[in-house]
Amino acid sequence: MFEYIKKALRKIWWRFIANARDPKLPKAAPSVAEAILPLDTDTYTITPRHLKEMMNTGEPFILLDVREEWEYQMVHLEGAISIPFGELMKRFREIKPGNKVVVYCHSGMRSLDAAFLLQQLGFKSVKRLLGGIDRWAQEIDTRILRY
Repeated sequence: MFEYIKKALRKIWWRFIANARDPKLPKAAPSVAEAILPLDTDTYTITPRHLKEMMNTGEPFILLDVREEWEYQMVHLEGAISIPFGELMKRFREIKPGNKVVVYCHSGMRSLDAAFLLQQLGFKSVKRLLGGIDRWAQEIDTRILRY
């Protein structure tokens, strides 16, 4: 039995050595940044103050809330449409691709994923609200509910 295991291990070892010498195989797995098309977070980010300026000047854009429906019902920014992130792949056609889109969530992580997804779906002008509605509540409108 021991000899059989020894032979099997030797076979595995020689396959490993042969594959390590094969120049067609990568020496290491790509990093996450290399494996997917990266979203330049600086280019696709908007601060709460800049969003407030856009709202005050009447600049046309779509405000997209990607939080869950119960979060939207609790508190949301005026004029926002609600499409929870989990439904975005099914419902992205509700957003006109030619319009500017500002995406927000609670703290900014889901909106980062949503902005990346919308960019991959062909939306050219997508920005995510830095810090989400929580940062908005701290910097712009301290009266709204924080959770």
